[in-house]
Amino acid sequence: MTELTEKPWLKPLALASAAALVLTACGDDDDNDEPEPETEVEAEVEIDAEVETLEEGVLQVCTDVPYPPFEYYDTDGNVVGYDIDIAAAIAGALDLDLEIIESSWEGLESGIALESNDCDLVISGMSITEERAGNMLFSDPYLDDNLGLLATADSGIASTEDLDGVPVGVQNGTTGHAYAVEELGLDVTEYEDSGLLLQGVEAGQVDALIGNISIIGYQAGDDDAYEFVEEIDTGEQLGIAAHLDNQELIDAVNEVLAALDSEGTLEEIREAWFHSETPDEGDDPDEDAGDENDDAEDED
Repeated sequence: MTELTEKPWLKPLALASAAALVLTACGDDDDNDEPEPETEVEAEVEIDAEVETLEEGVLQVCTDVPYPPFEYYDTDGNVVGYDIDIAAAIAGALDLDLEIIESSWEGLESGIALESNDCDLVISGMSITEERAGNMLFSDPYLDDNLGLLATADSGIASTEDLDGVPVGVQNGTTGHAYAVEELGLDVTEYEDSGLLLQGVEAGQVDALIGNISIIGYQAGDDDAYEFVEEIDTGEQLGIAAHLDNQELIDAVNEVLAALDSEGTLEEIREAWFHSETPDEGDDPDEDAGDENDDAEDED
């Protein structure tokens, strides 16, 4: 299993040396509206397993974009990230094309996306919890993670004990949200996604935020305006999810993860996304198209 054994909140410095591999869901079909996945690490794992997917020959993976470094748009409008590399490796090992399906976080963590047959798998930086495990099947963990407390440098916050009366931000429906409310008894400000969460502290709406260190550390980088105050040892582990009736697919995913781990590819992917320079984040291409259409309508 891959672990965040180094401080992921330190800004990456070295370029990843792994080869790039581009996987598209349906070849060069320009009519495909789903975001094109692009991977940073090439995996050469094959397993002898036959699985049924919603679309023959295609592995459809639901994910919440953007959620860097797990999944986000690069400046060319491709979806890249740690989870995208994991998804590409699984699809390749199963001899399937990869299709990325964008979904809301609420639909993913509740199991609704899987129950509605929106996709075969959910790979979206999702922590394995007892509640979620009642709504979906989880793979073996593919990343160990913890929660963390990030605060503005001038806040004077030294630990979670200093948060009484302090405006604290969390991402709605996450383990950070649950911990802040249930364990710390905080009155929190909820944000829909991690990008808005960071914007909240940047705009002064909150003085601190609680979330997975893999997320808040990556986004804050080495900005002197913020201080990573405390790592909260919750022993969280991230897993890949499938429909409750699809044990065969989860078994195959576990076999791929074990092979990736044994050959060192999981570690290579982790290094590429948490300790190396990664592709710059771009805008949602669909939103850009919408803005252009709006501008055209305004001009009329």
